[in-house]
Amino acid sequence: MAEFDALAQSVAARLNCETSLISVVHDDAFFALGHSKRTVQTADRSVPISDAVCAHTMESGKPLRVADIRADPVLSRTPTVQALDIGAYLGVPLRLESGTVVGALCAISKESRIWQEAEQTYLEALAHLVESKIERHVLRYEQKALSAALAENDAILTTLAELRGQAMTVHNDAGELVFANSALRTDLHLSYQELLALPKAAQQLAEKGRDTGEIVLDLPGRDVNALHVNLSRVENGLTLAEWRRV
Repeated sequence: MAEFDALAQSVAARLNCETSLISVVHDDAFFALGHSKRTVQTADRSVPISDAVCAHTMESGKPLRVADIRADPVLSRTPTVQALDIGAYLGVPLRLESGTVVGALCAISKESRIWQEAEQTYLEALAHLVESKIERHVLRYEQKALSAALAENDAILTTLAELRGQAMTVHNDAGELVFANSALRTDLHLSYQELLALPKAAQQLAEKGRDTGEIVLDLPGRDVNALHVNLSRVENGLTLAEWRRV
Protein backbone atom coordinates (compact mmCIF):
# COMPACT_ATOMS: atom_id res chain seq x y z
CA MET A 1 0.00 0.00 0.00
CA ALA A 2 3.02 2.27 0.30
CA GLU A 3 2.89 3.45 -3.32
CA PHE A 4 -0.80 4.38 -2.98
CA ASP A 5 -0.15 6.11 0.36
CA ALA A 6 2.53 8.21 -1.35
CA LEU A 7 0.09 9.25 -4.07
CA ALA A 8 -2.56 10.19 -1.49
CA GLN A 9 0.02 12.25 0.39
CA SER A 10 0.90 14.03 -2.87
CA VAL A 11 -2.75 14.96 -3.37
CA ALA A 12 -3.08 16.32 0.17
CA ALA A 13 0.06 18.43 -0.28
CA ARG A 14 -0.81 19.68 -3.77
CA LEU A 15 -4.40 20.63 -2.89
CA ASN A 16 -3.52 21.81 0.62
CA CYS A 17 -6.18 19.66 2.27
CA GLU A 18 -6.16 17.64 5.47
CA THR A 19 -6.88 14.20 3.99
CA SER A 20 -6.78 12.32 0.70
CA LEU A 21 -7.99 8.76 0.15
CA ILE A 22 -7.63 6.23 -2.65
CA SER A 23 -10.48 3.82 -1.96
CA VAL A 24 -11.67 0.66 -3.71
CA VAL A 25 -14.65 -1.58 -3.06
CA HIS A 26 -13.91 -4.87 -1.30
CA ASP A 27 -16.91 -7.02 -0.37
CA ASP A 28 -19.36 -4.57 1.27
CA ALA A 29 -16.80 -1.97 2.27
CA PHE A 30 -14.55 0.76 0.95
CA PHE A 31 -10.90 -0.02 1.64
CA ALA A 32 -8.34 2.78 1.52
CA LEU A 33 -5.48 1.48 -0.60
CA GLY A 34 -3.95 4.90 -0.17
CA HIS A 35 -4.23 7.22 2.84
CA SER A 36 -2.50 10.55 3.31
CA LYS A 37 -2.22 10.09 7.09
CA ARG A 38 1.12 8.43 7.83
CA THR A 39 0.01 6.79 11.09
CA VAL A 40 -3.28 5.23 9.95
CA GLN A 41 -3.80 1.61 11.02
CA THR A 42 -5.01 -1.13 8.68
CA ALA A 43 -8.23 -1.53 10.67
CA ASP A 44 -9.01 2.17 10.13
CA ARG A 45 -8.74 1.87 6.34
CA SER A 46 -12.10 0.13 5.90
CA VAL A 47 -15.63 1.58 6.19
CA PRO A 48 -19.01 0.21 5.05
CA ILE A 49 -19.97 1.41 1.58
CA SER A 50 -23.15 3.03 2.91
CA ASP A 51 -21.06 5.11 5.36
CA ALA A 52 -18.72 6.63 2.75
CA VAL A 53 -19.14 9.84 0.78
CA CYS A 54 -17.06 8.19 -1.96
CA ALA A 55 -19.99 5.81 -2.54
CA HIS A 56 -21.85 8.72 -4.17
CA THR A 57 -18.87 9.41 -6.44
CA MET A 58 -18.63 5.77 -7.41
CA GLU A 59 -22.36 5.31 -8.02
CA SER A 60 -22.62 8.37 -10.25
CA GLY A 61 -19.40 7.59 -12.09
CA LYS A 62 -18.73 11.33 -12.24
CA PRO A 63 -16.62 13.83 -10.27
CA LEU A 64 -18.29 15.10 -7.11
CA ARG A 65 -17.41 18.60 -5.91
CA VAL A 66 -18.96 19.84 -2.66
CA ALA A 67 -17.96 23.18 -1.16
CA ASP A 68 -19.87 22.80 2.13
CA ILE A 69 -20.85 19.21 2.78
CA ARG A 70 -22.52 20.01 6.10
CA ALA A 71 -25.09 22.09 4.22
CA ASP A 72 -25.96 19.23 1.88
CA PRO A 73 -29.18 17.55 3.11
CA VAL A 74 -28.10 14.09 1.86
CA LEU A 75 -24.32 13.98 2.22
CA SER A 76 -24.34 15.63 5.65
CA ARG A 77 -26.02 12.50 7.04
CA THR A 78 -23.19 10.24 5.84
CA PRO A 79 -21.42 8.80 8.93
CA THR A 80 -17.90 9.56 7.64
CA VAL A 81 -18.73 13.29 7.45
CA GLN A 82 -18.64 13.35 11.25
CA ALA A 83 -15.96 10.66 11.64
CA LEU A 84 -13.47 12.40 9.33
CA ASP A 85 -14.68 15.93 10.13
CA ILE A 86 -15.42 16.66 6.47
CA GLY A 87 -16.17 20.25 5.55
CA ALA A 88 -15.54 20.12 1.79
CA TYR A 89 -15.15 17.14 -0.53
CA LEU A 90 -13.72 16.63 -4.00
CA GLY A 91 -13.81 13.13 -5.49
CA VAL A 92 -13.36 11.42 -8.86
CA PRO A 93 -14.21 7.81 -9.80
CA LEU A 94 -11.59 5.14 -10.47
CA ARG A 95 -12.22 2.93 -13.53
CA LEU A 96 -10.61 -0.19 -14.91
CA GLU A 97 -9.99 -0.50 -18.65
CA SER A 98 -13.28 -2.40 -18.91
CA GLY A 99 -15.10 0.74 -17.80
CA THR A 100 -16.04 -0.70 -14.41
CA VAL A 101 -15.90 1.81 -11.56
CA VAL A 102 -14.02 0.18 -8.68
CA GLY A 103 -13.55 3.08 -6.28
CA ALA A 104 -12.73 6.75 -5.91
CA LEU A 105 -9.89 9.17 -5.33
CA CYS A 106 -10.84 12.05 -3.06
CA ALA A 107 -9.56 15.15 -1.29
CA ILE A 108 -11.08 16.26 2.01
CA SER A 109 -10.91 19.61 3.75
CA LYS A 110 -12.11 20.24 7.30
CA GLU A 111 -13.33 23.70 6.40
CA SER A 112 -15.74 24.57 3.62
CA ARG A 113 -13.96 25.72 0.45
CA ILE A 114 -14.73 26.33 -3.20
CA TRP A 115 -12.83 23.79 -5.26
CA GLN A 116 -11.25 25.19 -8.40
CA GLU A 117 -11.58 23.63 -11.84
CA ALA A 118 -7.79 23.21 -11.96
CA GLU A 119 -7.91 21.20 -8.73
CA GLN A 120 -10.48 18.80 -10.18
CA THR A 121 -8.43 18.49 -13.38
CA TYR A 122 -5.35 17.59 -11.31
CA LEU A 123 -7.30 14.98 -9.34
CA GLU A 124 -8.66 13.43 -12.55
CA ALA A 125 -5.17 13.26 -14.04
CA LEU A 126 -3.80 11.55 -10.95
CA ALA A 127 -6.76 9.16 -10.99
CA HIS A 128 -5.56 7.85 -14.37
CA LEU A 129 -2.19 6.99 -12.81
CA VAL A 130 -3.91 5.27 -9.90
CA GLU A 131 -6.12 3.30 -12.31
CA SER A 132 -3.10 2.00 -14.21
CA LYS A 133 -1.48 0.86 -10.97
CA ILE A 134 -4.68 -0.91 -9.89
CA GLU A 135 -4.87 -2.63 -13.30
CA ARG A 136 -1.33 -3.94 -12.86
CA HIS A 137 -2.17 -5.24 -9.39
CA VAL A 138 -5.28 -7.00 -10.74
CA LEU A 139 -3.25 -8.58 -13.57
CA ARG A 140 -0.55 -9.78 -11.19
CA TYR A 141 -3.24 -11.19 -8.89
CA GLU A 142 -4.85 -13.13 -11.74
CA GLN A 143 -1.51 -14.48 -12.94
CA LYS A 144 -0.40 -15.53 -9.46
CA ALA A 145 -3.78 -17.09 -8.73
CA LEU A 146 -3.65 -19.19 -11.88
CA SER A 147 -0.07 -20.27 -11.25
CA ALA A 148 -0.83 -21.20 -7.64
CA ALA A 149 -3.95 -23.14 -8.62
CA LEU A 150 -2.18 -25.16 -11.31
CA ALA A 151 0.83 -25.82 -9.11
CA GLU A 152 -1.35 -26.92 -6.20
CA ASN A 153 -3.55 -29.32 -8.10
CA ASP A 154 -2.89 -31.01 -11.44
CA ALA A 155 -6.55 -31.98 -11.61
CA ILE A 156 -7.45 -28.32 -12.19
CA LEU A 157 -5.38 -28.25 -15.38
CA THR A 158 -7.21 -31.30 -16.73
CA THR A 159 -10.62 -29.89 -15.82
CA LEU A 160 -9.91 -26.47 -17.29
CA ALA A 161 -8.74 -28.05 -20.55
CA GLU A 162 -11.99 -30.00 -20.82
CA LEU A 163 -14.12 -26.92 -20.07
CA ARG A 164 -12.38 -24.50 -22.41
CA GLY A 165 -14.67 -21.64 -23.45
CA GLN A 166 -16.96 -21.87 -20.43
CA ALA A 167 -17.09 -19.19 -17.74
CA MET A 168 -15.69 -20.65 -14.54
CA THR A 169 -14.07 -19.97 -11.20
CA VAL A 170 -12.15 -22.06 -8.69
CA HIS A 171 -12.46 -21.27 -4.99
CA ASN A 172 -11.41 -22.81 -1.68
CA ASP A 173 -13.54 -23.83 1.29
CA ALA A 174 -13.24 -20.32 2.75
CA GLY A 175 -14.99 -18.91 -0.32
CA GLU A 176 -11.80 -17.26 -1.55
CA LEU A 177 -11.15 -16.91 -5.27
CA VAL A 178 -8.28 -19.06 -6.55
CA PHE A 179 -8.83 -18.78 -10.29
CA ALA A 180 -11.20 -17.08 -12.72
CA ASN A 181 -11.07 -17.31 -16.51
CA SER A 182 -11.59 -14.51 -19.00
CA ALA A 183 -15.02 -15.77 -20.16
CA LEU A 184 -16.55 -14.27 -17.01
CA ARG A 185 -15.78 -10.83 -18.44
CA THR A 186 -15.91 -11.41 -22.19
CA ASP A 187 -19.01 -13.64 -22.28
CA LEU A 188 -20.93 -12.82 -19.09
CA HIS A 189 -19.71 -9.20 -18.94
CA LEU A 190 -19.25 -9.29 -15.17
CA SER A 191 -17.52 -6.43 -13.37
CA TYR A 192 -14.48 -6.95 -11.17
CA GLN A 193 -16.63 -6.57 -8.03
CA GLU A 194 -19.14 -9.12 -9.31
CA LEU A 195 -16.35 -11.55 -10.14
CA LEU A 196 -15.01 -11.29 -6.58
CA ALA A 197 -18.51 -11.92 -5.19
CA LEU A 198 -18.97 -15.22 -7.07
CA PRO A 199 -16.89 -17.56 -4.85
CA LYS A 200 -18.66 -16.66 -1.60
CA ALA A 201 -22.06 -16.99 -3.26
CA ALA A 202 -21.08 -20.40 -4.66
CA GLN A 203 -19.67 -21.54 -1.32
CA GLN A 204 -22.89 -20.58 0.46
CA LEU A 205 -24.77 -22.74 -2.03
CA ALA A 206 -22.40 -25.65 -1.39
CA GLU A 207 -22.79 -25.30 2.38
CA LYS A 208 -26.52 -25.91 1.87
CA GLY A 209 -25.64 -29.27 0.30
CA ARG A 210 -26.42 -28.16 -3.25
CA ASP A 211 -24.20 -28.50 -6.31
CA THR A 212 -26.36 -26.46 -8.68
CA GLY A 213 -28.63 -23.44 -8.44
CA GLU A 214 -29.24 -19.81 -9.25
CA ILE A 215 -27.40 -16.86 -7.73
CA VAL A 216 -28.44 -13.22 -7.94
CA LEU A 217 -25.76 -10.51 -7.90
CA ASP A 218 -27.06 -7.09 -6.88
CA LEU A 219 -24.17 -4.68 -6.34
CA PRO A 220 -24.29 -0.86 -6.14
CA GLY A 221 -24.08 0.81 -9.53
CA ARG A 222 -24.67 -2.42 -11.48
CA ASP A 223 -27.70 -4.07 -13.05
CA VAL A 224 -28.98 -7.15 -11.23
CA ASN A 225 -27.36 -10.29 -12.65
CA ALA A 226 -28.99 -13.73 -12.33
CA LEU A 227 -26.58 -16.60 -12.92
CA HIS A 228 -26.85 -20.38 -12.91
CA VAL A 229 -23.94 -22.30 -11.40
CA ASN A 230 -22.82 -25.95 -11.36
CA LEU A 231 -20.34 -26.91 -8.65
CA SER A 232 -17.77 -29.72 -8.79
CA ARG A 233 -15.32 -30.65 -6.05
CA VAL A 234 -11.77 -30.98 -7.32
CA GLU A 235 -9.18 -31.81 -4.65
CA ASN A 236 -7.44 -30.24 -1.66
CA GLY A 237 -10.53 -28.29 -0.61
CA LEU A 238 -11.07 -26.65 -4.01
CA THR A 239 -14.35 -26.30 -5.90
CA LEU A 240 -14.84 -25.62 -9.60
CA ALA A 241 -17.86 -23.49 -10.51
CA GLU A 242 -19.27 -23.25 -14.04
CA TRP A 243 -21.36 -20.14 -14.68
CA ARG A 244 -23.97 -19.14 -17.25
CA ARG A 245 -26.73 -16.59 -17.45
CA VAL A 246 -30.22 -17.67 -16.49
